[in-house]
Amino acid sequence: MNIRLGIYEIFSRIIPGGFYVAAIGQLLAILGLVNIDWQTINELSLGTSIGLIVIAYILGGALDNFALMLYRLFKKPGYSARTFAEFKRRHKDHWIIDFEDGDWSILLAFIRTKNLELSSEIDRHNALSIMLRNVGLGILIMVANNLIQFIISWNPIFIFISIVLSILAILVIREAVKFRGWFYSSIYETILAYRIDLENIVKPVKAK
Repeated sequence: MNIRLGIYEIFSRIIPGGFYVAAIGQLLAILGLVNIDWQTINELSLGTSIGLIVIAYILGGALDNFALMLYRLFKKPGYSARTFAEFKRRHKDHWIIDFEDGDWSILLAFIRTKNLELSSEIDRHNALSIMLRNVGLGILIMVANNLIQFIISWNPIFIFISIVLSILAILVIREAVKFRGWFYSSIYETILAYRIDLENIVKPVKAK
């Protein structure tokens, strides 16, 4: 059986799922249910490693809706419309732009029929956005873990770690919003590029 993992699966499912696995493992270690150390991690068998990757993939998809709710706290409504408005403002004096921001899914489908490799590059921005919002949620779970550790030990270092991780989570989720904007812009710019008639714009130079 041939199992093929693409950019989307790796960035939007497996990597953020790995953060969830690490956060859950940290919680289990804090509660004393498991004993995790570097030696244990280094001695993982191939089968165990594959099993953890499968679990990471499942968690990456299952918890994405929760990550999306967190992400929407930072992405204001109408973000695609504002991205399109900025794109149109930059190019309206030089190009005819007769599509709307709501057409981005159809435009992306058109790009896929023309150049699958190029559409994969555009999809990479979306996959990174999904990855980052899930990583942000994973970091916040680690924040909760450190707060639990503080309650158990009353060691103030865990409060400091929680503050640092909270700031990191906010920065990561903001990056997720930025990559989503790049995803929209890449679609619009590619469609605009397809409309360029180079034969009329770039005139060949005739040799004397």
